[in-house]
Amino acid sequence: MGSYNSYASMKAKLAPLGIYTLAEGSVTDCELKAYAAGIDRLFDTLDIAERESFIETAETYGLSEREKFADKEKPELPVNTRRELLLGYEQHLNRSGTVAAFTAFLHECGLTDMTMSEYHLHHYLTIHVNNELDEGQMSMAIKKIKQAVPAHLSVNIAFADGTSLSL
Repeated sequence: MGSYNSYASMKAKLAPLGIYTLAEGSVTDCELKAYAAGIDRLFDTLDIAERESFIETAETYGLSEREKFADKEKPELPVNTRRELLLGYEQHLNRSGTVAAFTAFLHECGLTDMTMSEYHLHHYLTIHVNNELDEGQMSMAIKKIKQAVPAHLSVNIAFADGTSLSL
């Protein structure tokens, strides 16, 4: 941040023209310093926005916003751990579409004790969840599965408590 010095840059560009008095304290010099103060703040803001745009370099709101989008908010964890979790999650978003990849995704959703039955001809999948989940965990798992299931696939989820849901 702050690596750009717009005052020096503007002064260097205007000096060869020879039509401005650029001596320290001159009106033009003071105007350039005033412009530079605003321009440098703009460049600093752009530097921060660029940094926060990528998981690998984000430190604050870039991580928080991605975590909110992924429903994986973990502000209490160290920045590097949060980055690793987000990168892992995004890798699964771009998964291969195999049963193994979907099973790994379900495990990330907290469904570690479950079985799946596939009905290829009817584009139907049943997930029998044996985990004991509270209402919050169940709601979160359902939300994530809804986001990940391809549109052509019908899914029925049967939870251990007897709750059943078709997506």
